Formats: sequence, C-alpha cells, structure tokens
Amino acid sequence: DTKLTFDDILKFIKKHEGVKPHIYRDSLGIPTVGIGFNMLRPDARAIFHKHNLDYDNVLNGSINLSEDQMHSLFQTCLQIAYADVKHYIPSFDALPRNIKLGLIDLSFNLGYGRLSKFVKTREYILKGNYKQAAAELENSKRAKQVGKRSKDIISLFVAA
Repeated sequence: DTKLTFDDILKFIKKHEGVKPHIYRDSLGIPTVGIGFNMLRPDARAIFHKHNLDYDNVLNGSINLSEDQMHSLFQTCLQIAYADVKHYIPSFDALPRNIKLGLIDLSFNLGYGRLSKFVKTREYILKGNYKQAAAELENSKRAKQVGKRSKDIISLFVAA
C-alpha cells in the first residue's frame, strides 16, 4: 500500500512536534512555534510574510498564532518537505506508505540540506533495502538527538 494522506502526515508529525501557538525552544534549543515551525530556518521570515504573519512579534513571544495560522504554516512547510523529499528520492511516490511517512517526517524535520547528507540511507531506499536504510538512520547522530521520533521512523522502515 502506497497511499498516504495529509491527515496521516499531520498526525505523525504532531505526535513528535506537538502544537504550540506560543514560541518555545525545541529539543535542540531552536525557537519554534505551531506544529514544529523552526523560526531560524532560512525561509522563515518569507513564509511568515506570505501568510501575513508578524515574524518579529511571534519570535519575541508577544503574539500567539491561531489554529488556522498554525495549520497554514504547517501546510506550507509540508509542501516544501514534499518537494525536498521528491528531490532526494525521485521515485518517492511509488514507495511503500511507511517509507513515505518516515521520509516526509525526516524532510520536514531536517530540511533538504541535512536530509541530503543521508547518502547511504538514500542508496538503500533506492535499492528497496528498507531494513538497512533503518540501520543507517539508527546509527546517525540525529537518532541520538531526537530519541523517540527516530525510533518511530526506524520502526516504520523495518515494518515496510
């Protein structure tokens, strides 16, 4: 089964990111808001501008985001994550559902620059060797940084 819905992705990412209308620091100390929106990402200000949101006042904590604003930011970031993962694995849409879900989460969380550094993981995915791809992820520095999130993604790969 390859079908993956927006709701599947939203639920999986929310489980790891949470939903916070107020600025907070993530596990690496990065200012974050909404559903895992990294306020330091290079395009953060431009994305806020596109949604008519006040970047500076959200960043300094004087404004909270509404539910709709958090979902709009998430949708934009998910579109970017999808484009990035398609660049990383051009055959992405044909992959098993579990692999797609794990890759979308990785792309959303890492951005293309860091995702593209998982060269061996990519090679194993392209060969259809998902268990070896999972082993590569498990041995990464990132796995130690994000703990449960990484275990959940590795479980998806192993089950594929």
